[in-house]
Amino acid sequence: MGKLKKMITSMGVIMVIAVLSISIFVGCTSTATQTTVASQESTANAETNTTQTPGLKFTDETLVLTGSTTLLEVIQKWAEEFMKLYGGKITVNGGGSGEGIAALINGTTDLATASRTIKDEEKAQIEEAGGKVKEYAVLNDGICVVTSKNIDVKELTTDQLADIFMGNITNWKEVGGPDANIVAAARDTSSGTGEYFLEEIIQKGKTEKENDYSPNCLRLQSNSEIVNQIASNDNTIGYIGIGYLKEAGDTVNVVGVIKDGKPAVLPTLENVANKSYPISRELYIYANESNMAEIAKAFLNFVLSPEGQAIGEEVGFVRIK
Repeated sequence: MGKLKKMITSMGVIMVIAVLSISIFVGCTSTATQTTVASQESTANAETNTTQTPGLKFTDETLVLTGSTTLLEVIQKWAEEFMKLYGGKITVNGGGSGEGIAALINGTTDLATASRTIKDEEKAQIEEAGGKVKEYAVLNDGICVVTSKNIDVKELTTDQLADIFMGNITNWKEVGGPDANIVAAARDTSSGTGEYFLEEIIQKGKTEKENDYSPNCLRLQSNSEIVNQIASNDNTIGYIGIGYLKEAGDTVNVVGVIKDGKPAVLPTLENVANKSYPISRELYIYANESNMAEIAKAFLNFVLSPEGQAIGEEVGFVRIK
């Protein structure tokens, strides 16, 4: 686990605990309860420490979640609220969808969080070891195309996006912008978001599998890094999950996306919910059903409950149902 780098209090009492391994501890009663939170998407870790209070349902049980940095913030919030209600010790790790699924295969995580679907070969590895993969779609997301503020291109087709990130279109004037070289910023190879964008946009729904990102494309670890790169530099284009548009604020321009000759669609919550936005997708949690603990089942039930889905909306995603 990464070292605790930032801590805030959620219930008014600050307690710093230095340990070699940081897990999430929680307790909640009407008496004073200590909670400290640390979250850093770029290093793909989030931890919450709290004291334990006897009498909660899962006081002595533990749960580990690993994977998608797109889901990192909402997973942490789900964990915090779940622990207030039910207790338990929860550790939340990022690292990317691929790392989360690899941890599920290796048995080093209880649940894998992912912004892409599990691959057939990944599923086979779990099943060959006697496991059984269970997929839970937990939220809807839209991958938002954003540019630097100096770029006034209002809309792009999916074919233009593919050519930009492949390096076939290299100047903004080719798509109605200024005479300036395009800087493309994408997610790194461990990112489910990066892989989804590759398959759906660059490879055109996996129909042109030889297509790939340009070697000149910046490959960044997180949505936050994409936002910072675009906000700090002119002539840049990238993509982020809709939950990170709030973080980006007015530091970037949002581009409408055109697919199949239809009018351009912006990534609003409504357009993601009704699937009219062309780069909409589901976000997932994967479990090995053959060895799921009761705390894992309860956590997933909470995530899919009205209360859990409301937390997802507060972060900026769209309810799954």
